[in-house]
Amino acid sequence: MVQMRDTSCMDGIDWPSCARTELPGKRKPDWLKPGDILFPTRGNLSCATLVDETIGDIQAVAAPHFFVLRLRKADVLPVYVAWWLNQEPAQRHLEQQAQSSGIVRNVSRTVLDTIPIAIPPLPRQRQITGLAQAMRREAQLLHQLMQSNQQIMTGLARDLMAH
Repeated sequence: MVQMRDTSCMDGIDWPSCARTELPGKRKPDWLKPGDILFPTRGNLSCATLVDETIGDIQAVAAPHFFVLRLRKADVLPVYVAWWLNQEPAQRHLEQQAQSSGIVRNVSRTVLDTIPIAIPPLPRQRQITGLAQAMRREAQLLHQLMQSNQQIMTGLARDLMAH
């Protein structure tokens, strides 16, 4: 079961951290599949997360605090919609329309359904999502470089203490 703690705007879904559970009831579960978009119903960070091909043959469902969006239009890429939902115009719409109990923001399905989405032609969607993926990869590499640099500095400081 995918829970909020298993998702990240930068890294997607951390499948190994997902809770394993038996689903009660006789109804067949609606398993997540590549192309589904998970969107939290509450919280201050409304980050759409794409279920991508890394799901493999894992049978997983979303926790109840997610909306599962499943696109039916062939001219719209799920990765593009997930990207759009995380952009400033969509986030501003959520901030203005969602109900807030002071600390936690609650997003209704109606509010989610009324987010205006700009849908360019498929080639442009691919360009945009390719650029977004490259920028995420760049951020990951910069983070790794910063960690390596910190290890070098720690090693240098330890060497100075030893001499």
